[in-house]
Amino acid sequence: MQKLAFEKNKDLMPKTPFAFSAFVGTLCLICTALWLFFPYSPISLHAISEIIPDRAVIDDNGSTKLEGVIYFVRQSYMTAAAEQRIWPIYLYIGSSFIALTLCLIGLKKWAQIPRNYFFGGFIVWAGLIFWTNTHRSIAEIRWVFIDQLNSLGIISLITIGVLLSAAIPRLLFQVGDSSEFKQSSRNWIIFFGFSFVNLLLTYGKEFLSWDIKYAIPGFLFGQIAWLAYSFQAGQLNALLRWGINLFGLSTILYFFISGNDPGISAFVHWTLICQSVMLLLFPLFIISNFRTPIKQNLPVYKIVHKAPHLDLRLLYVGVFIMGSAWVYAKNASVVHQFQAAFYNERGDISMHAENRKSAEFAYQQAMLHSKLNAKSNLSLAAIALQANDNESAAYYLATSLQKHASERAYLALATIYHTNDHAFEALFLLQKAQAQFPSSVEITTALAKQFETLKSLDSATYYYEKAFELDPNSPISTGNLLYSQKTPVANSVESDPAVAANSLAIALKTGKSTPIVAPSITKSPGIDLRQWAYVYNYQMYAKNQAPEHPLSQWAKNPLTEAAFPEQSLLHAWQDYHHGKPLQALRKIDLLIKKDTATQSTGLQNMLSFWKTSLLKPQSIQAIHTLQEAKKAVEQHPFQVDVLQQAFPILNQYKQEKMAYDAALAALQWNEGIPVYYLIFAMQAYQIGEITYGNEAAQQLKIRNPSIYLANQATLNKAKAEAIRRQNF
Repeated sequence: MQKLAFEKNKDLMPKTPFAFSAFVGTLCLICTALWLFFPYSPISLHAISEIIPDRAVIDDNGSTKLEGVIYFVRQSYMTAAAEQRIWPIYLYIGSSFIALTLCLIGLKKWAQIPRNYFFGGFIVWAGLIFWTNTHRSIAEIRWVFIDQLNSLGIISLITIGVLLSAAIPRLLFQVGDSSEFKQSSRNWIIFFGFSFVNLLLTYGKEFLSWDIKYAIPGFLFGQIAWLAYSFQAGQLNALLRWGINLFGLSTILYFFISGNDPGISAFVHWTLICQSVMLLLFPLFIISNFRTPIKQNLPVYKIVHKAPHLDLRLLYVGVFIMGSAWVYAKNASVVHQFQAAFYNERGDISMHAENRKSAEFAYQQAMLHSKLNAKSNLSLAAIALQANDNESAAYYLATSLQKHASERAYLALATIYHTNDHAFEALFLLQKAQAQFPSSVEITTALAKQFETLKSLDSATYYYEKAFELDPNSPISTGNLLYSQKTPVANSVESDPAVAANSLAIALKTGKSTPIVAPSITKSPGIDLRQWAYVYNYQMYAKNQAPEHPLSQWAKNPLTEAAFPEQSLLHAWQDYHHGKPLQALRKIDLLIKKDTATQSTGLQNMLSFWKTSLLKPQSIQAIHTLQEAKKAVEQHPFQVDVLQQAFPILNQYKQEKMAYDAALAALQWNEGIPVYYLIFAMQAYQIGEITYGNEAAQQLKIRNPSIYLANQATLNKAKAEAIRRQNF
């Protein structure tokens, strides 16, 4: 023993290759990051938008104000079944095959198994699988192999739990070593005592329901032990060590990515049990093997893996036996959780194979072993939601909330209550959720919306304000606060379409200006209601200063019409304020004829307002060229002065038909104004439509004899000229 302890030239504590330590450390950090920041749930969360109509003054012609519809955007959150990701399964299966290969090669090397026996065993194993599954397809046999791979992954975690049990005691034994024996003894007592107390508190809080506020999470004990183990000398050959650790890390990493909480809980539970047993046995192991070198204050921690009397591997066997006894003394909870994790893996693979019945059966099997595990309940709830089976989804969500409360489960269950006309049950559930997750913007927003549904507007405003206080940088919270208060919010994120739409709606209601940029004309809003409300409110606000959006092009997508039916009205508004008033009037008139709802009253008001505005006298520049004449007729179709100046120029350049159409349109939209009969009659004679000209002249005579008498000579001359041209 002393020779071993005093040997100077030989490396008693061979260093672990850095690649192995770096590999284990990296994967441990990834697992910790997933545990802390990226918890997976089969229930996905999406932001949804609704447009809430309101009324405001949207135009003013100096004597009359036009009141019309504007839109606020209200946003909330909805839940749905999460999209299944295939890459984690492929990554897990690939890394597991590599790990299994390393384990088998390492085992062959350690046990010195002859090559023919080694490959013969593989052939027998594969033959038995195919022989016992001859009635199944190749795809089904493939799932048998994957099931066995999953089982081996769980076995690797059990093995790793045992191997990690000595990592922290060895680390504490090394850190506590000092230049004096008394100081070393004091350090060891303090370190081991501290570790034992923390293990006890952690185990009590996580698995005995102790009400302890501060305790180290059990998962961190496992990660610290794994990291320490990667730097310590071991007794396994390199291939076997790499294989077991890769297998274990791949399995626990897949558990995190897929949200397999019973597997994670089982691994943490088993690790804590093994570490607790090892912490009690390790001092006895040291004393029985290294009593003399310790008294001589030699660095015994360097030769722990070379114990002369009781091998460390035998201690691992003892830890496994005592740990197993501990597990079965607690009704085999660890075993049941590992079984639940296995069936959850089977369910995930069935889901990726689009075999929902097999997946549902697998998740239900998992619930037989761990009824309250979140993975099975939420996965079954997601399957039920996809099948619109709200009753089953509500059952599984309520079951998951008993032990594993989550924001998404609360929101999903509240949504089911709300859609099935149980508004108060949804409200009470959201209040409970808000008390449990007071910093959740999603739940606070849902609570505000639920109060609004129940017409409790003061409470709704309170929770919209609270959501904004929780996350003032969130465009959803900001937009909802604007919608609720109908007043501007300082430092609002106006680049967000919902915030911009609501800010514009407030500006229209208050009559104040707002410095908001125009929405893009290059990107179609598609089915995004926020973008449609933004475009709509901006057109109402900026009028002829707004850019012309390619609404005709956007309307070719049939989904956009279903998402935002007001596109025709928006198109008419844009035409009117961009120099195409006749097109706007025709579109509004068509909408009135199609519309059987109460909205037709608002459309009639808009149509009357536009006609009145177009008839109001305006100062027009003198018209000299053909282009000026065309533009003036298009932009000012009811201005008599414009028509009288433009028509001669159009006739001069052989554009009589354009002038005739303009005169006809002016008359059709203003049949009660006599002067348009005169204008139409003159242009009808100009193109040879004598019958129409006579009818217009007769109507003029009936409606306003004085105008007719004043222009009778002109009409007769134009008529005679038309007859002459016709005879010629």
